[in-house]
Formats: sequence, structure tokens, C-alpha cells
Amino acid sequence: MTETWRFNDEWAVKAVAAVPGLDQDAVARCRAEKKPSLLGALMDSGALTPAQIGKAVEAVFRTRYCPLSVEKVERFALSLVPERVCRKYGLLPLKLSDNDIEIAVSNPLDTDAQGDIEAMTGRRAILSYSTAKEVEAVVEQLFSADKVIYDLLNKVEAPDEIQVMGSAETAADASDKVSAPVIILVNSIISQAYRKRSSDIHIEHEEHGSQVRIRIDGILKNVMSLPRHIAAGPLVSRIKIMADLDVSNHLRPQDGRTKILIAGSEVGLRVSTLPTAYGEKVVMRILDQRAAEVPFEKLGFAPEVSKVLEDCLEAPQGILLVTGPTGSGKTTTLYSVLNKTRSEGTNIVTVEDPIEYKLSGINQVQVNEKQGLTFSAVLRSVLRQDPDIIMVGEIRDRETADIAFQAAMTGHMVFSTLHTNDAVSTISRLMDMGVDRFKVAPGLLAITAQRLVRRICPACAERVPDAGVDPALLEAMGAYGFPKAVFRGRGCKNCDGGGYAGRTSIVEILNVTAKVKELINSGAGDAEIVRAALEQKALRTMTHDALWHLSQGHSDLAELAPYITLEKRASRDQAPAPAAAEAAPAAQPAPAAQPAGRKPVVMVAEDDAIMRMLVRKFLEGAGYAVREAVDGEEALTSMAAEAPDLLVSDINMPRMNGLELVKAVRVSLGITDMPIIMLTTESDDKSQELAFSLGADDYIIKPFKANIVMARVNAALRRRGFIK
Repeated sequence: MTETWRFNDEWAVKAVAAVPGLDQDAVARCRAEKKPSLLGALMDSGALTPAQIGKAVEAVFRTRYCPLSVEKVERFALSLVPERVCRKYGLLPLKLSDNDIEIAVSNPLDTDAQGDIEAMTGRRAILSYSTAKEVEAVVEQLFSADKVIYDLLNKVEAPDEIQVMGSAETAADASDKVSAPVIILVNSIISQAYRKRSSDIHIEHEEHGSQVRIRIDGILKNVMSLPRHIAAGPLVSRIKIMADLDVSNHLRPQDGRTKILIAGSEVGLRVSTLPTAYGEKVVMRILDQRAAEVPFEKLGFAPEVSKVLEDCLEAPQGILLVTGPTGSGKTTTLYSVLNKTRSEGTNIVTVEDPIEYKLSGINQVQVNEKQGLTFSAVLRSVLRQDPDIIMVGEIRDRETADIAFQAAMTGHMVFSTLHTNDAVSTISRLMDMGVDRFKVAPGLLAITAQRLVRRICPACAERVPDAGVDPALLEAMGAYGFPKAVFRGRGCKNCDGGGYAGRTSIVEILNVTAKVKELINSGAGDAEIVRAALEQKALRTMTHDALWHLSQGHSDLAELAPYITLEKRASRDQAPAPAAAEAAPAAQPAPAAQPAGRKPVVMVAEDDAIMRMLVRKFLEGAGYAVREAVDGEEALTSMAAEAPDLLVSDINMPRMNGLELVKAVRVSLGITDMPIIMLTTESDDKSQELAFSLGADDYIIKPFKANIVMARVNAALRRRGFIK
């Protein structure tokens, strides 16, 4: 028996039967021809108009017909329903009220769509009917790449003027493309990162979207959420074009570089792409020339550290090694030292991979291993260029190390870097490479090991009460002769509530004295060298330097604790012994384990104590953990330390109102994926529009009922994937 053909919109058969004057054989013909959509086929043939279908749907299903257009879709309602849901069910949200959301659906009998919308928005869904073609056309207009990007650009700061240097685009091409929204979006991301003195820009993709993150003072912060089809498509393509990468190849990692002029300043971009499960991840390293021009005196070194380094620069020959992990500021330190030694009568040559910054008056050579320009090969050639000072970007192998130490013993000053954890272990590392002891001992002048930590914001720095500080820490500071004082940043507008502004270096430095050279030659181990260097005061350890920075208020204990090791005392009255404490490397604290089944955390910012208590009871009764703040400033400070999963905030509050708080959370803290629900007594559209434009996700009108609060909270957390 032949199976009867079913339309995608089989529900419409009953509606079509109610259309007066329609040839009912038309349905049978469409079924015989196996048309996918009955209504689509009848409208294409001219047998029905959208208005006729709408009247029939109203009569049969009691669902109002709504001729659909872009103008009828409110932006606030659209923000609560993702594109994938609109496309999946063939619907569009039209209008939002406190308790209801009006939806235009192409299938008035789809109860799954109605249920999902109500769960997603926390509102009762009121259905209107629009034809599938009308819904599809408006969805395409609202979610087209250009439209989405323009909407995003309305929420971010205007980008600085950016020009790609060396671009092959003609002037005509450039004038045509400058208005392209994706170019404006890329420019906006780069200029925002540049203004905030960011070092890196990350574009990362997930299943339901993409994130733009920037690294400021070593910490990554979210600054923008993007639809994945835009971020992984035109956005990545634009960046690859700028860096002269292969746009068509998405399956292999690529690396490239470009230079841009931003606000009149020349900035380098080092671009790296990496294929991931959801698209190509892009990292852009911002090579800001300002980083290469930091004066030696502005590095933040302690006077004792600066004195050792300056003595090394006065030596006629030798090698100075700067060690530390990637991102610890080694290159900045070396460039600063080069700038200090640069003069008309000095020939300085650098061998780098890559050359990150251009330095005037210095000869810089780029390593290119594919062309045979390895560190060792270039270094040999440099020695024939009559150099006074040589900077080797990194010692990676025995051959490079041998040549560097040979140069240091034949009348040259050599600066270089090495990846080791502390100063003394660098000696063992050189031996492991195969460098002879008789070369290491006479060649070495000093070794530093450094880390970068965040500086306390000077505008909101405050002293921590002594009662809140470990007595052993205060005793150790006193044993070194430092002030027994610990500081922290309270958080203010100057530092966007984080309590930090900029970074400084903590440095361990080993001055290679005659005694240390003797121990190296004799094959002494690291522990013996540490002991002798501490006795001679030739080693200033990481703990020593970290305690100095702590006492001076440069950084706080949260940043410096990993680099401070205090001796465990047998009794409470035994004074700490700094030298013995420093003999061991600083122990890294183990990360705290997250408890299984952690409750979602909701921050409630509300100045009315009764209202705050009610919201807390509703949330705790539903199984959520609650944090409270009496105003926006207190909430911002708390969220800067640890972000909650959702924010519920009143609009009218003292010190910092709710609208200012939303802007600070989205822009200053860079928290873009945390849902925000506003509490307001104002039901006018203007107030709600302002809240949404600043980054709020929903609102609740006061006075409210418990079920309304919980419906909105559950819906917001469900949309963001925090709960199922």
C-alpha cells in the first residue's frame, strides 16, 4: 500500500479547507506532486495570498494573524531568544512585557516551541501567526552578518583610525572597504585592546558562540561575545588578510605579522591561528613600541638589584643572563638595558627571533632557520662585525652558548636570556647543555631570574590592618629591615574596580663573585653555591625581593605569596631566619579544588534591606548561593575579586546606580557572559531600553512575586547554560 505524502506543514490542511472559494483539489495535487510545504506551494502558484491564509488560521485555530516585518520585532524581545531557536521553530519574538512575550510563529500548533520560549524567557508566550516565508525573510534580515555586527558596534566604543601598513589595497579599494562592518569591528577590537595597554587579543570559539578576550597585566578578560558564524568566519578572515595568511586554509596553524598605524602610532601585530573543534582560534600579540622604550630606572627594580646590574654594565667584558618563564618581562628588561648602554661610540648588535621592536641606533638581525640563519650561525657572523655589545635573544643550544661565552671572554659584553626557574639553577642548565665549566665561570657577570606581578592601583591603595596579616610574615619583613606594612588595592574607577594598575618585576639576582666562580670551577652543586652566595650577600633571592615590594606597597600578598617562602618555626617565639628560608625555592600554592555540585552563585545588589532580604530568601529557597551588596560600588568591588554566575541589581542605588554598575561590569571588568537582571519601579520603555543597551539581559518590575523572580533567574541561567 502506498504511503500518503505528508507536508512539512501538515497542520495547514485544516486551515486551507476553511478558505472560501479555493479549489480543494489543489491540496490533492500538491500531495501527489510531493510538495514539501503546502502553504508555500499554494502561495507560489498564486492560489492563496498571505492575508487569506492568515484569516483562515484565525478562524480555525483562534490565533491572530500578524503580517511580519522587521519594524514589528522589538530588539529587547529578540535579545532573549537566540538565532538557533528562531530558525529551529520558525518563529520570532515580537514584543516584551513584564509577564508576557508575544511570538510570531509559522506553526500555531507547535507546543514544543511555546514551551521552550516560556522556559527560556520566564514569561508566558502569546502566539501570533505569520507565514513561514515572512518569518524566514525577517530572520535573514535580523541575523545577517552585517546587521549583527552593526548592532554590536552600537554597544562598543568608536574605534580609533587604523591603517594597515604595506597593504596592497588601492586607495579606491580602501575607501570601499572602510565602511564594511567586519573591518570596523576588527578595528574596534584592536583599538580597545591598545587603549587598555593589552598585550594579547584572543578570539576563541565555543559551541554556542565566540569570545573576544584581552590580556591586561597578565590576566585575560572577556570584552565581547560574538555569534560564532561571524567570529569564526568574516572576523578571522579579515585578520588573516591583514597578516597576509592563507584565508582558504582552515586546517593547519599559521603565523604571520603586520604593522598598523593606530591613532598615529606604529604598532606591530603578531598573528597566530590554530584550528579548534569550533573554528580557528586567533591570538594577536600587540607589539607596542612603548614597551621597548621603558627607561632602566622605570623597571621597578630594588636599588640593590639596579646597583648590581649597573656594575655589570661598567665591566669591559662578560655575559649577563636574564632568566624566567615566557611572559616574565625578559625582553623588556634587555631592551631597557640596551637603551641605557646605547651611545654614538658603541656598536650594538642584536640577534633575535623574532625582532619584536625596532630600536634606533642598534643593528638588529632576524633569525631565520629555514634559510640557515640560526642563532649560532648569525652569532658567528656578528663577531666579525666589530661589536662592542651583543644581545642574543635566547640561548637554545650548546653551539649558541659556546659562542656567546667565547665572545664574553674575548672583549665583548653579551646579554642573553635562558628559560630557568631561578638564578642558581641556570649554572646547572648551562652544564647540561654541554658548556665547559672553564668557560662559564670566567664569562659570567650576573644572573637574574624575574617574574611579573600586578601593581597596586595608587589611587585606592590602603594598608592592611596588622591583625589581618600572618605574624610570621611581618617578622620576616622586620628581619630584613623592611617596614612591617602590607598594602592592597581597594578597587576604584581608576582601576576599574580591580585594585591593580600595571605590573612590576620581582627579581632574584646572583652576582657571580670570585668565590662563586671558584665553586663553579670546582663542580659544586646548586645548594652549596646558594649557601656561599647568601653568606657573601651575593644572592638576593625572590623571597627577599618579594618582601621588599610588599613593604613598599608596590604589590599585594595575593600577587606575591607564590614567591615568598618562610622558614617553618619550631616554636612561636623563634625568629625567622631569612637566609635559611631562602635556600629553598619558593613553593607554588596548590590550586583550591572546586567542590562537586557547586551551587550557582547570584549577586544581589539592592540598597533596600527588606527587598534584598526577600530576593535572598527566594533564591536560597531555590537552592542558589547568594552574595549581597548594598550599592553598586560594593557589588563591583566584590565581582572584581570573584565573578558570580548571575547579577540581580536594583537601578536606583546610592554611590553607583544599577545602570552604572551594568556598564562597569560589561566594559571595565570585561564580564560579558554573566546574565544581569535589573530590578526597577519604572515600567517605561526608555528606562528598559537604556538598561538593555548597557548590557542588561532582563528586568523585573517592582513590586514582584516570588514565582516571577525565580522564573526570570532560571530562564537567564538556562540561556547561558548554567542550569539545564
